[in-house]
Amino acid sequence: MAKPNWKNRTMWTGDNLDIMRGMNSESVDLIYLDPPFNSNEDYSAPVGSETAGAAFKDTWTLSDVDEAWHGEVVDKEPALYAIIDAAGLSHGKSMKSYLIMMAVRLLEMRP
Repeated sequence: MAKPNWKNRTMWTGDNLDIMRGMNSESVDLIYLDPPFNSNEDYSAPVGSETAGAAFKDTWTLSDVDEAWHGEVVDKEPALYAIIDAAGLSHGKSMKSYLIMMAVRLLEMRP
């Protein structure tokens, strides 16, 4: 197993794609994935709770997706992109955006 290029018990914040691309992949044993679910809802912590003010949007548009990600999926997995494109036609642009966002991350995790 290769030596990690980070300290044990490191916690990262930010886009996990950028983080994964900076990691020594040969040193990773396990990836736990807890993605957003494309629920088309906005969430926020209740007023008065310890996390009051925390919020996130679980809706997706093409403006949420980096244009380069389209090309990456097309280049690396054209059959997958065809499926994603078909899902976009049948379920809308929001679903296509979500699937592209997930695809580039799942492809990055693949050995």
